[in-house]
Amino acid sequence: MTPVSLPARPGAVPAPVESPDGAAPFGIEFDKMLCMGCRPAGRCRFGLVLRRGENGAVEGTARFSAEHEGAGGVVHGGSVMGALDEACGAVTIAAAVLSVTAEMNVAFRRPVPLDRELDVRSWPESRDERGHWTIHAELYLSGDDRPLCHARARFVERDPAEHYGRFKEWLDGRGNAAG
Repeated sequence: MTPVSLPARPGAVPAPVESPDGAAPFGIEFDKMLCMGCRPAGRCRFGLVLRRGENGAVEGTARFSAEHEGAGGVVHGGSVMGALDEACGAVTIAAAVLSVTAEMNVAFRRPVPLDRELDVRSWPESRDERGHWTIHAELYLSGDDRPLCHARARFVERDPAEHYGRFKEWLDGRGNAAG
């Protein structure tokens, strides 16, 4: 298993998982850590299959099906952004750190095709003492070294009970009123 170069939060240890070929696959389906949108299907709807790379990076593949079609027979930009967000988040998951997306900028260079295997790469650019990560991700057509799109995101480490507890208190304090 490739070690993660950025240190995890003290006491946090990534679960050791080995694949038949000796690589260490993980990602959105690592330890069944699917988002709530994908959990009912039991798989990542973006077709992400990720594994640890070197120096804290994550790499793998994605495949968008017809459910992600936008105009002109290509993948909808929102689906592309969702997949890039998941790939960025997988970097902190690989370091056994819970984080949330604080901001993300995406640049679209070429249309993203449907029903084609795509390469995905994400890696940490930096992590500061406050637990703020800057992460970069790119999506490629397999066999091509020009990115179809890329993202630069800022993720912030969070304690799940505190973070989501504060959100629930805030939302409950609003009386769940619309508008």
